[in-house]
Amino acid sequence: MFGCRGGAWAALTLGVWALFAAPHAHADKLRAEQREGERGYVAVEELSFEAIVEAGNGYSATLKLRTALHNSSLSSRDVVHAIGLPFASAIEGVRVMKDGAWQDGAGTTVASERSRRAPGSVFVRRLTPRNRLDNPGAELVAYGLASDETLQVEISVRVYPRLRGDAWELDLPARGVGSLSLADERRVLVRGLKSGEMFSVDDERSDSRPFLSSRAADTVTVSWPSQLRSTEALEVNVETEPGPAGFDDGTLRVYLRLGKDAAPQPKHVLFVVDRSKSTAESHDRDVLAMANGLLDTLPSTATFDAIAFNRSVTPLFADRSSFPRASSPKDRTALHDALLAIPRGQGTDLEAAMAEAARRAREGRGQTLIVVATDGMFPSSIAPDAVARGFEVALGGRKDRPEVVFVVDEPMLQRSGLHPTHPAARVAAEMGARISLESIAQLRGPSAGDLLSTPRVLGNLAVELPTGVTLDDPVPEGLVAGSFVMLRGRYLDAPPKSIKVGGTLGPKAVSQKVKPTETTHPADAFVATTQSPLDEAVREGFSAPPWYTARWDREARASIAQAGRFGRNKKRGFLDQKVFRHYLTTRVLPRARACYNEALTRAPQLSGRVVLEIEVGKGEVMMARVAERALDGKDAKLDPCLTEAAWRLDAPAGVADRQIYRLRYPLRLLPPPQGKFAGSVTPLSDEVMEMLLSQPLPGETRTR
Repeated sequence: MFGCRGGAWAALTLGVWALFAAPHAHADKLRAEQREGERGYVAVEELSFEAIVEAGNGYSATLKLRTALHNSSLSSRDVVHAIGLPFASAIEGVRVMKDGAWQDGAGTTVASERSRRAPGSVFVRRLTPRNRLDNPGAELVAYGLASDETLQVEISVRVYPRLRGDAWELDLPARGVGSLSLADERRVLVRGLKSGEMFSVDDERSDSRPFLSSRAADTVTVSWPSQLRSTEALEVNVETEPGPAGFDDGTLRVYLRLGKDAAPQPKHVLFVVDRSKSTAESHDRDVLAMANGLLDTLPSTATFDAIAFNRSVTPLFADRSSFPRASSPKDRTALHDALLAIPRGQGTDLEAAMAEAARRAREGRGQTLIVVATDGMFPSSIAPDAVARGFEVALGGRKDRPEVVFVVDEPMLQRSGLHPTHPAARVAAEMGARISLESIAQLRGPSAGDLLSTPRVLGNLAVELPTGVTLDDPVPEGLVAGSFVMLRGRYLDAPPKSIKVGGTLGPKAVSQKVKPTETTHPADAFVATTQSPLDEAVREGFSAPPWYTARWDREARASIAQAGRFGRNKKRGFLDQKVFRHYLTTRVLPRARACYNEALTRAPQLSGRVVLEIEVGKGEVMMARVAERALDGKDAKLDPCLTEAAWRLDAPAGVADRQIYRLRYPLRLLPPPQGKFAGSVTPLSDEVMEMLLSQPLPGETRTR
């Protein structure tokens, strides 16, 4: 991320429309022993590759990677296969296929020198990344693969998927392209699902199919239903893992997530619908389906109301003598017609929308629920305390305070999770509101009732650590429903007896004191055999063959790390300075000139400097204003006219661009020379631009 806070210019690479993505990286490497005169000859190839997820009830899962290696040469060969693994994963075992049945392996050590092992021995060890934010890998070594033999190997890996809503998600790194020896297809399976449950790979659902195929060259996201059932508002789980034998330290993992909250029983529902330009084309229809599903769960006597907002706030029901009834088909049709009549437009005035919602909620009878349906693309300059304060003032001291739930429907935020510093999370935390990251399209029918138990945003998150325990990962400011946080750390001497975690859910303080669960330290390497005795292979330990050079090992590690970074940034783009300069020059500057020339007819000597400030997200102007002015003279109509000029910026949206851009466009206003009719408006210098990342993806670091 590039920043220029405090007016300092951050140098940005100039250029045309730029995509922030590295080229495809060759993640996996397959090398076989070569004979003299075989330069460029592919002796061993991978016939197939499978990724099998074993769904479980805990915070981790088991991933089984199956590869089938075939020796097409006329002599036996040794093989070294480097395979990229998901982020923060650990190898737990290996087994091989022999006579149609899987043969389990065992843990072993790593030998200090390179040497050969008996034919049929298959070893695997973890390739530790040099950077803690990079993906690890698995180094598979198979000795003495006979001519025309096919060897099937399965590597068991413990993985840590992320939780979004009620589904687990796991990124499988790209395997790379351009290698004739690697399978060009990856089959993905998820086992352990209940009857009727499905999994998906990216946007493709399994339906009744046992597996889904994907290009090996792509990073894909596997998702499957979560079987976790929340029992607490704040759920904490701690695992400790001792270090290798002879060491007095170990690692720990702290898992944090929000559970279900007590569901309100509203008698009146107020829908606040975001109609800004950044919302999806189907947003209004999805909101209507969600609204109908929610109203179906309420008593027949319940009532509802609705407003829409972008740059301005528009009530959808003007008659205040009586509220529409949840049980009335006529009133629901009126909601449908009124919402579709509001065009999507620029701007996101959340403060005005929430104040209007509070004023209208005052008129409701009984418990009121305010449902804010939005894509979460709020200006970064939004002041959460101002939104909360305006809401409270508009409530006018009403005792039965309404419940507020934000339904943030944005695929990019749903995938990465909503960071506690995101404007939507900060507003919800300040108001003591709830946040749902479920897709609005999924909240239809009976599922819409799940909104009622959506938890509030947890603020002021704190983790109390005993002496000798440290965390490698920073503790976030809070937690948002729909995802969970895994914090990694270390301990010295003995593992901690307990860890306390606390925070606030609105005005309520919550805390959990948890006793860690001790796990075992995985072996340094694992071995399985198809010919020689397993105990003999265990005694010998892992060793790379002498012909496998250190340069190849470095290349494999670097390729896996590069492919992991590419996967975390796939399909993302950003706008650069040149793009914004073009659209400011063609859309805003001519209108600013017209504003100034009109002002000169009223104040002929008016001159000086103004700075326009504009915030852009997903191609939408979310906020525009005159931020600074230093003028020789006054004209009451100039500022509103320049503000309107800034609102006319129309820049394209980046590819899956989660950035929020703050533009500061300084202009010099010069009156016309003697005998001329028009003044000039010119940029003072390069416009200053901030790129504000909403929240990092898992494994990304935030530039401060």
